Amino acid sequence: MAEKIPSWLERLLLPRLTSLEGELKAFRGEVAGQFKEVAGEFKAVRGEFEAVNARIDSLEKETSYRIDSLEKQMNARFDSLETKVTLVEDVTRLKIEVKALAEKVAAITAR
Repeated sequence: MAEKIPSWLERLLLPRLTSLEGELKAFRGEVAGQFKEVAGEFKAVRGEFEAVNARIDSLEKETSYRIDSLEKQMNARFDSLETKVTLVEDVTRLKIEVKALAEKVAAITAR
């Protein structure tokens, strides 16, 4: 191939091609460096996201624990209220029965 290119053209183009080859290698090095830098930044961001995810998981567990605790407290209070309502119903029924008995006693003693 070199035989087909005139020597004057080779003398003109060869230094320029060599220069371009050097520039391309330098550019490739710069691009590779930029890629490494960006990859490092992505790695740092990934680390920050993982830290945030860990914090969210921790808060989710804590919130779930607190909700469960509140649910148990509310159930205990409702059970207590249910017992009190039943007690009030029983007392009311007893008052009605006592009143009825008092009326019967009054009717018997009035004769």
